[in-house]
Amino acid sequence: MSRLLYESDKLKHVQATYEDLKAHGIEDSDLHVIAKKQGKVLRRGLNTANFWYKTNVLNGSFKGFIGGTLIGLIVATILYNAEALNGLYSTFGFVATTILLSGFGTWLGGLLGLESKNYKLRKYYNLVEEGKYLLLIDIKEHDLKTVVQSIHLNHPQLKLLSDEIETVIPFDFMQTSH
Repeated sequence: MSRLLYESDKLKHVQATYEDLKAHGIEDSDLHVIAKKQGKVLRRGLNTANFWYKTNVLNGSFKGFIGGTLIGLIVATILYNAEALNGLYSTFGFVATTILLSGFGTWLGGLLGLESKNYKLRKYYNLVEEGKYLLLIDIKEHDLKTVVQSIHLNHPQLKLLSDEIETVIPFDFMQTSH
């Protein structure tokens, strides 16, 4: 799946494009609007990008998991080889230490990720601060060219910023905010 990112000065242009895409079979959960004032977007019945899209929480959690697991394995290996607890540190202790530090790393990474903007969208947030609207469209690869051409012909007010933004959202319930 690919993600298209469009910019518009006016919410009415984003709404017209949004409704047109829905009429052509693109699901509501595949359309996301980022705006300085999300309330205006929601009042018009459009799907706003939620924190799964706007922050690094998933990326941070994944990196935290990897880091926590590696640290857990190192600490567990040291404790196991040092015969900690007078030799009572066994395989269970090794596994428990690794799991505990993996969980801690995942939690810490997610917490830090929640505090930072999505690294793939970061360079476009200045547009949002200027009062512009961003439209994210999740699209299947085989529909990509058709959708880009359709928007270019029918909605020339929208400017294509990128067709290379990938954000993995693992569960469907995480995709909508209304």
